[in-house]
Amino acid sequence: MDMVLPDLTQLLTTAVGFLLFVWVLAKFAWGPILNLLDQRREKIDSDFKAAESNLAESEQLKHEFELKLSDIKVIEREKIQEAVHKGEELSETIVSKARHQAEETKHKVEQDLDMELHKAQLELRDSVVNMAIGAAEKVIGERLDDDLHRKLISDYIAQIGEQPHA
Repeated sequence: MDMVLPDLTQLLTTAVGFLLFVWVLAKFAWGPILNLLDQRREKIDSDFKAAESNLAESEQLKHEFELKLSDIKVIEREKIQEAVHKGEELSETIVSKARHQAEETKHKVEQDLDMELHKAQLELRDSVVNMAIGAAEKVIGERLDDDLHRKLISDYIAQIGEQPHA
């Protein structure tokens, strides 16, 4: 079997063309391509570092916000307790005022009742005096001095009022 040998000129031309192509690529294309790749790698690294930094910062902010939120909740509880305390104080004040007004009203009613009782006793006395005078006139059959009758009957009623009741 015969071996087929390649054409030496064609092989040399292809090799020289390939070497020339590699040299042109190395001279003009590989440098910018590698620079582009290096820049891209550096950008990715800086973006990754920035993302890690942002993540750490966001974790710190989250922690700070949680602390502030817990502080706000404590303040909120304090405000609620303060409002409840003020409400209780207000309630106690209102109840105290109502009791005081009720006591004043009760005292006034008692005074009014005492006055009305006294008036009723006076009217009853006058009525008894008039009835006694009328009865005495009918029994005696004549009319005595009205002022004298009133004085006698008033004295008698006063004596009865002074006697202890059984």
